[in-house]
Amino acid sequence: MTTVLVTGATGRVGRHVVAGLRAAGVTVRALARTPDLAGLPSDVELVQGDIHDPDAVRRAAADVDAAFLLWPSFSASGAEKIVPELPRRVVYLSSLNAAEGGVWGDVEQLVRDADKAWTFLRPSGFAVNAQAWAEDFRSGDVLRIPYPEASRSMIHERDIAAVAVLALVNPDHAGQTYDLTGPEALTQAEQVATIGRAAGKQLRVEPLTDDAARQAMLAQGADPALADSAVTYWASLVDKPEPVTTTVTQLTGRPALTFAEWAHEHADEFRILSTAEVAHRYVDALSTGRLDQALALLAREVVRVAPLETAGEEIEIKGADAILENARRLNTDIEYLAVHVVGPLLLDNRFAARFTFDQLNVRTGARSHTTKLSLYTTNSGQITREEVFYYTPARS
Repeated sequence: MTTVLVTGATGRVGRHVVAGLRAAGVTVRALARTPDLAGLPSDVELVQGDIHDPDAVRRAAADVDAAFLLWPSFSASGAEKIVPELPRRVVYLSSLNAAEGGVWGDVEQLVRDADKAWTFLRPSGFAVNAQAWAEDFRSGDVLRIPYPEASRSMIHERDIAAVAVLALVNPDHAGQTYDLTGPEALTQAEQVATIGRAAGKQLRVEPLTDDAARQAMLAQGADPALADSAVTYWASLVDKPEPVTTTVTQLTGRPALTFAEWAHEHADEFRILSTAEVAHRYVDALSTGRLDQALALLAREVVRVAPLETAGEEIEIKGADAILENARRLNTDIEYLAVHVVGPLLLDNRFAARFTFDQLNVRTGARSHTTKLSLYTTNSGQITREEVFYYTPARS
């Protein structure tokens, strides 16, 4: 039985890679910083650790046949310690511009230098990156972006994953570099209009200055050199659009997915959901272990209040990252065996849900139940506040 290690398994491409490998009958192992919050299927082998930690990668790569590598940083620094720990066969998610250098070209070279049997996937812009415009669609009528007339051949994340699965399952793809794009090139303005048709709301597009675009990337943690090159690249696409390849069709035997198909699938992310829609989607995601879908419904500055988790004090935990860190603290050594949900119960812009967890302490072997009632407040289609009341005390 083939076993494949997937890094970035909880990400926008990685989840589809996991699904495709499982459908192909492959045993999947995933490296995850917080396995209990990964929301992956139960038959996926989870190894706790960070992609930047060589020891963790070594543990995760033990006895696997191949690895899907997603290097998540804007710099290749540190990758020189990670790549040698990967198995012999590596499928690396690179970039269409890797030949010009930068982080993607640097990591490709590290993989070559480590004498791996490599396959490089070089996709164009990810269609899923358009999710960055969702808040503008929900909250206003204007979208400011750099170079609206820049043309890109955006690729659906499921197409990237489909090619990755083929390369991971079949070693004959070793030594190949695949340029992957969508089936057409659209200007950024046309992409916005396509999303507008799917979501039922059109935005006016205004150009963002080069300096403002650079500052936005720097605020996201990009290296200054990368920010400069990205803005320069967008400018070049006005007169020289990204190429369109047929590689996806040639390898998969079906047409590449269009940006319009992507927009239709993701339309709900660009409109304001009703409280009922938020409630049912959030409760369903939590009860079935799809944490990524639940987190997508939280506002950026969401607030959680749970006195029994904070020594009886009504302390507000602010932001999704802080809430996740609190969950990690509470769930140390705990494996959830089942969850029973009552709700959601709706009233105006609020809803309540009761969760009863059947859980196992993997350190002591003790099995127990915890029941809590959560009261949620929504605004503009997102959860902005959660107040938690336990029927049984939280673990301290």
